[in-house]
Amino acid sequence: MTDRPAPAFPAGSLNVNGFSFFNAVCFQIIIGAPVVLYAKSLGASSFVLGAIAGFTPLLTVLQFAAARLLHRTGYRRLVLAGWGTRSIFTCIIATLPLWPGLEDKQRLWLLLAALVAFNALRGFASGAWLPWLTAIVPENVRGRFLSRDQAFMHLGCLVALVVSSWMSSGQPDPHRYAAVFGVGAAAALISMWFIRRIPEAYSAEDMRRSAVPVPWLAMMKHAPFARLLVFSLLYSVVIGGLGVFTVEFLAGKEKFGENTILFLGAFAFVGALAGLALTGPWLDQTGSKPWLSRALLLFEFVVAGWLLLAGGILPHWASVVGALNFSGGVAGAMFGVASTRIVMGSVPLMGRNHFFALYAVLSGLALGAAPMAWGAMLDLLGRFDVVYGGFELNRYSVYFAAILLLALWTRRVAARLHEGVPAEV
Repeated sequence: MTDRPAPAFPAGSLNVNGFSFFNAVCFQIIIGAPVVLYAKSLGASSFVLGAIAGFTPLLTVLQFAAARLLHRTGYRRLVLAGWGTRSIFTCIIATLPLWPGLEDKQRLWLLLAALVAFNALRGFASGAWLPWLTAIVPENVRGRFLSRDQAFMHLGCLVALVVSSWMSSGQPDPHRYAAVFGVGAAAALISMWFIRRIPEAYSAEDMRRSAVPVPWLAMMKHAPFARLLVFSLLYSVVIGGLGVFTVEFLAGKEKFGENTILFLGAFAFVGALAGLALTGPWLDQTGSKPWLSRALLLFEFVVAGWLLLAGGILPHWASVVGALNFSGGVAGAMFGVASTRIVMGSVPLMGRNHFFALYAVLSGLALGAAPMAWGAMLDLLGRFDVVYGGFELNRYSVYFAAILLLALWTRRVAARLHEGVPAEV
């Protein structure tokens, strides 16, 4: 067998990667752990923290509106409009800790309002992103391209958390929060430069066919898409809120310092880069399903680790948390690139914009409702704490046990997915 050179990536693809890096720096700060810790310092409850985690996926419902406009605006113009306007709200969030004369409760409500606006604009503009990538990236290089792009994204998240941890050293105060959020705002502005350099990629005929309205029932009858949708909804319930409530667990119950939590969170993105290095070279040859299965199996071990930590079985060491975050990052990266590839291959060209919108919106609604539901459950359990046979049954161990059971079910559902894109051997 002769070795053939790998197909080349499309022109302008490095600008996609540059955008992914700086966009990741922005969202990891503005809607990630730093803003969760800031909200908690203002007195936010578990339900409110869950709502913060839910804003991003819930507001993907605006992709329905975007899908109806794409054939008139094109991909780049719509993304530029949404991402450009949302940058205004990153600047509001960055300066909010320094606004004088506000009580913590008032500051929290203003933060929530700015986050809703930020995520609404992000949700609307993201309706163009996946169709744009699908048009730019040929099918035979999608696995390698997505692995590289997600590597840039996870590297951006890693940089954001390391910088945030360094800037948060010492006692938290408004100036430190403002400085951290300022980094996110600057990254948002830089990301716009890269969006402008990504080439528009569609023909008038393809755009017309992509915009053809497809009845929801007809979409549901497309077997590869329907099975993928069921799987995604279940996974969204499992993963929704995990990043928020592990942070709350470490800050509230374990009393870890904010800079320690952010530093340990960075291990997840080191793990993600390792996961992509494992997955990327093989994904186009093996197909997506084997990697989905491996990712979910590893994820189950990670959740089991959090359960044992919350139950007092594992020692409450920073090294244990770092190992769990690293392993979770490996699993998340493997899952992310494999699931994105299988989504892109399971959607037909006819009505593509509407398929992507329905998938993103329904998954987003589940992903957004889940952390609020889990947060309400945690608030309801309150200070519940019972020790049985050396195992501590508390609000967090109950939560981790519930998502572990759902994760086991999710892996069974994944086995029934259609591959979508034929494997190349």
